[in-house]
Amino acid sequence: MANRPSKRSAKKKASKPPATQTNPGKGFVTIRAQGGVLVARPDHPERLPRLAQQWNYILRGRARWASDPDLRSTIADRASEDLNSIGVHRDFLRQLALVDRIEVELHDWDRSDADATRIYEAAAEFPWEYLISAATRSEGRFQSLLITRLFRNGSPSVIPRPPEQVLFVESAPGRLKDTYVFGDEEDRIRAAVGATGPFEDDMLIKKTPQITELREEVKKDKWDAIHVTGIDAHQAGWFVKGFYDVFQKEKPAIWKDISTASGRLLDGMVLREAGESERPVRYDGPDGLANILVSSKKPPYVVTLNLFYSGAHTARELVAKGAHAALGFLDEIDDELCELFFQAFYWAWCRPQKDNTPLTIPEAFQAAWEKMRSSDRLHGTAIVIWMGRSIFDQAHTSRSPKNVRAKATVKTKKLAVEKQRERRLAHLEKLRNTAIDKLILVDLAVEDEVNYSLLHNSRQLLSKLTLTKLVDGPLEDITVHVELYVGAESYPYRQTIEVLNEVQLGLASEVMIPLTASLSRALRERVQSTVYVKVTCGGRTACEETRRVTLIPVDEWLDDTENNPWLPSFVLPRDPAILKIINSARRYLIGILDDLGAGFDGYQQEDPDVVDKQVQSVWTALVSEYRFQYINPPPAYSTKTQRLRTPSEIVGSNSGTCIDLALLLASCLEYVGIYPVLVLLTGHAFVGYWRSDQVHDEVFATVKKVPATVPAVGDKVARDVGLPYVDRYGWRLTALNYAEVMAYVMSGDLVMLEATFLTNGSSFSDAKTEGRANLRSREEFDSLLDVQLARAASPPVTPLPIIHA
Repeated sequence: MANRPSKRSAKKKASKPPATQTNPGKGFVTIRAQGGVLVARPDHPERLPRLAQQWNYILRGRARWASDPDLRSTIADRASEDLNSIGVHRDFLRQLALVDRIEVELHDWDRSDADATRIYEAAAEFPWEYLISAATRSEGRFQSLLITRLFRNGSPSVIPRPPEQVLFVESAPGRLKDTYVFGDEEDRIRAAVGATGPFEDDMLIKKTPQITELREEVKKDKWDAIHVTGIDAHQAGWFVKGFYDVFQKEKPAIWKDISTASGRLLDGMVLREAGESERPVRYDGPDGLANILVSSKKPPYVVTLNLFYSGAHTARELVAKGAHAALGFLDEIDDELCELFFQAFYWAWCRPQKDNTPLTIPEAFQAAWEKMRSSDRLHGTAIVIWMGRSIFDQAHTSRSPKNVRAKATVKTKKLAVEKQRERRLAHLEKLRNTAIDKLILVDLAVEDEVNYSLLHNSRQLLSKLTLTKLVDGPLEDITVHVELYVGAESYPYRQTIEVLNEVQLGLASEVMIPLTASLSRALRERVQSTVYVKVTCGGRTACEETRRVTLIPVDEWLDDTENNPWLPSFVLPRDPAILKIINSARRYLIGILDDLGAGFDGYQQEDPDVVDKQVQSVWTALVSEYRFQYINPPPAYSTKTQRLRTPSEIVGSNSGTCIDLALLLASCLEYVGIYPVLVLLTGHAFVGYWRSDQVHDEVFATVKKVPATVPAVGDKVARDVGLPYVDRYGWRLTALNYAEVMAYVMSGDLVMLEATFLTNGSSFSDAKTEGRANLRSREEFDSLLDVQLARAASPPVTPLPIIHA
């Protein structure tokens, strides 16, 4: 950090324009490509903080629009417009569409200048990678693109060799101890950097070290690469409710160090220190993470950060302190994908190519990114790489690699054609003589409870089934056998992989269990069952396990944060009772519209008032012709689940819970082509609907209206909610989206209805008033589930085929 100016110098600086305005030739960001031939210096820095806020919000909700090509195109056009608004003009983007490497340089600034700091930090948080990538695609780019970030640190102009000494730092202290298991990640990184067999000493693992211990290890000045994994500062608040309360109340000095003057928590991670079992550490400052991990005498070639919210500030600060490169995430990412990415990065960097030359760090980064692009679990903004020297600078290669790298180079020399057969036979013989747990790692995880609604929607039976190759060269003849047992029936899945060349292969999403038999769908009570998994490689068993699971009845809904997105599967518009209700409602619609030809045409008339009257007629029919009474849910024998009634059961018994009646109304609305939403509060549920399909499709689905104030990462509102900022389910809005939900309600685009008012004969108007009043408390709001987006998801969330025994 820069020294604080004296009063005199401060007064003198205050009389000048902000730093961003005093050097217009340099600007706050420079974008270049093709060795500096193409250069743009964005202007209008004052627009950047708001744009950064908007785009981070849009991209954290990318699951809302990512599966629709038309919506993605709309987002790409928006990216072009917003880049143009800060001076990255369309003609420049057209030129960028023809290149394969782009560099975004963030310049240093006077950190004592609050206005400049706000803008430059926004530039670090801005998702340049996504916007440039999307905008250039819309301008015709088809080739892969590497985008790096630059923060000049004066490092030597060399191409770092693959690492000989790797420091692996893992940290889960205190109450976070059981949050993650790091063993698999250790094995994957060890295999990727070649620190196996006689080279095991090339990687040192420090498990939840004290800060002073970690400092001393880094000062040994021998680490070429440092890999850091653990719990970032923001995650700690998700895993332990009120994690930071003790710091604010009892340890104000620590809280002041890790937060801003406004009370916003800074990026960083949780370590430990003598007397402090849980010590949050900020990314910068004398005692910050960058100073702990980077030796001034021998900075590491690369620091890789398996930490959320590490890409904007932490990785940049590591480079500012002297690291040649640093890799991190702008926000959140699937945990398994984290490990896949870093293993792929080190694997690519530590192994020569066919021409016997090693990849550079940026090239290895791009190779790893290519393995991520097709994943449907990649949400949020971006994985970023910061460099201390421009990728367009001329550079020379550092000294030749030794040890395992030299050995790997020898192995990969091109052999004569007549030697190919002998080489393969030797490879197979080596594999036969290697213990199976040194060849392949099988990472298996199975949930304790399996619900039909999840399996019905093509979601995973297994939460994790990942194969990791631990040796160079291919593995052959791999078989995977998974079987779910339900009573006397079994549901098998089998797959044979002839050759495994990939470093890591995730199979959990491919394990699809056929659910055609009637038992699982007609199941009325919980059944104890088992899942059997066996993986073999070359005829040898790599994994064979049987896990106990509880099969949950088809009408039982898992009411927790992880599983409540499947509630739209219980919206059943084709239930026989729905048609009877709609036929009755048409008589009331004729009267309300005073039109004998009136019918339910959804949004066809493009008039929100007509939509309201269609919903009113359904409400009137339910109130007038059915005498619903409130009743508690049937017993579920679990605190996390609730049994839900079908429309036929509700009508047959004239009774239901708040959520039963909300689902009944939603089923009626979906049947007539009006888009319903389900709203969950703490201990309550109700229903709503969109008055315009155009607003839903063109505004809501593309996140066109970003609220003026949204919970920023680390601020008090976000900490109190205690939820990840990125939601993988595009049809769900969480408490972090409360302001957006309220904006649609206040504008009249979204109408809420209190479904329990069906039990007391209340008017449609009263139901709307109470439905809106339900949203008066941010603290009680849990989530909003948009049924239309759920149906359009990939794969779609479809109605359950509930049958009765």
